[in-house]
Amino acid sequence: MKTQLEFYIEEIEKRLERLQEMSVSSFIKAMKAFEDLDRESAAEVKEFTDDIEELQHKIEGDVFETIARRQPVAKDLRKIATYLQVSYHLYRIGRFAHKIAHVTSLSEGIEHFKKLESLPYLADLARKTLDISMKALLKEDLSELKKLEEMEAESDKETAEMFEEIAEYLRKRNDITTMALFYIIVGRYCERAADHAFEIAESAAYVVTGKRMKLGIAYKKGEDFGPH
Repeated sequence: MKTQLEFYIEEIEKRLERLQEMSVSSFIKAMKAFEDLDRESAAEVKEFTDDIEELQHKIEGDVFETIARRQPVAKDLRKIATYLQVSYHLYRIGRFAHKIAHVTSLSEGIEHFKKLESLPYLADLARKTLDISMKALLKEDLSELKKLEEMEAESDKETAEMFEEIAEYLRKRNDITTMALFYIIVGRYCERAADHAFEIAESAAYVVTGKRMKLGIAYKKGEDFGPH
């Protein structure tokens, strides 16, 4: 039979899973709206992100109530406190979706000057990174954390190549400045979304092991994140 504390923790975890789903969905939809320059879809994303903020506040309230009423200790307290941090990271990803949607709303009268390849790819990398990080946190499965290092390297490489490509276009044309700036801004939001996912992964490692870890440093040292 579950204790009251276990019940409270499970309810928070369910809301975290829902918050992840909402944040990722809004982020991918925002990117699609930007890709299509669909201002109507962008407006829908901006409205939806209000629900993300509301859910994050509910999780925050759940965490405080659980600590006050159930007085968790040791790993349970570490886990619940981490859930509060993670809910904020997920909320921030939702805010990036809102900002990408806002950029799309500013695109009236201008068009893409190239086929979008890098930005959707970067958005998908952020999604995959978040999937691994949340699995590590909620399932306490650290076996895939090393993949994040490879994905970070892919993201850095793709971002650098995209910036070089934009710079080359700007050398040849002087009528694309605004859209080129939008590409850089949206690319930065993709990069920041992946950064938040990385911080979630580090938090997951803390919940499972009780130790603070920097994934890049641990990876270079060959530390094993798998189950012990």
